[in-house]
Amino acid sequence: MKCLATLRELAKDLGLSISTVSRVVNNKGNVQESTRMQVMDAIERFNYIPNNLARSLKTKHTKTIGVIIPDVTEIYFTNILRGIEDELSRVGFNFLLCITEEDVRKETTYLNYFSQNHTDGIILATVAEDSKLLQDIIGKGKPIVCIDNLPNISIPYDAVINDNIQSVEIAINYLYKLNHRKIAFITGKQTETTGVERLMGFRKAMVQLGAAINEDIIYIGDFTDQSGYNAMNDLLGKNSGVTAVCIASAKMTYGAIRAVIESGKYIPGEISIVGFDVHDLTGGLLHPGITSIIQQENNIGKIACQLLIDKINNPEEHMCRKVLLQSQLVVKESCKTI
Repeated sequence: MKCLATLRELAKDLGLSISTVSRVVNNKGNVQESTRMQVMDAIERFNYIPNNLARSLKTKHTKTIGVIIPDVTEIYFTNILRGIEDELSRVGFNFLLCITEEDVRKETTYLNYFSQNHTDGIILATVAEDSKLLQDIIGKGKPIVCIDNLPNISIPYDAVINDNIQSVEIAINYLYKLNHRKIAFITGKQTETTGVERLMGFRKAMVQLGAAINEDIIYIGDFTDQSGYNAMNDLLGKNSGVTAVCIASAKMTYGAIRAVIESGKYIPGEISIVGFDVHDLTGGLLHPGITSIIQQENNIGKIACQLLIDKINNPEEHMCRKVLLQSQLVVKESCKTI
């Protein structure tokens, strides 16, 4: 792959001024959207990393870390941020937050920004399928801890994640104990480890229980409410005899419930539902409450900070670690025995 090591080379290749390219790279000043996209394409294509990254590692600590997540509207990420804030406040650090909105281009921009002198390290929930930029930044020594979805890179890195396989096993075993035998499953993108591992958990649980796996009632969504809605609509239209559905994210669970309500069916009277990361913020006003797998969201944030600060303070001694956290099933009213 062609690599451009300097801002001057990048500007020359694009036929733009150095100042214009610099404004995009440093996320400063006004740049036309078409120009910004052109520069971001080149950054990704040529695997450009600002040449002051190495220098930044030798400067005095800023006592600030960068946090990059895809969605701040999900309670899952909100609770992780609370854990991050609690831990950083305890040790005298601050953080800068960037939201990618599932946009790989935004993630690239924020990674470039944080990899310069602006932060001591980064906590990242990536949405990129293949991040050569991330691999190069880690390879140059920038402290990074990954959470949620794991990146597809070939070098060691730190991570704090949920045991997705075990989580879905817990949900399926619970439904099986309620005598459900025809269980549908709605999972997320198969380009993300969360979606892949949760589907693996479903298949593993069904095999261990000796239950038949019907591919027609396994749905691949994209972690949005619309994909949950579409999957449930299709499922209900099949009259397949499904008595329970396990759904691998909060937003997809909300979409699926909307489809059930619109169909005129009842939860759990006609179909039982187990969700993922579904929190009732009303204090029990919603009925039926949704039985859900709940992750250690606060601890994900706290432990990610601990790993990151250890790496910042002890770069030579720090060994890359992957911390796997267990989930719990919170039982409410959305499932019944049949």
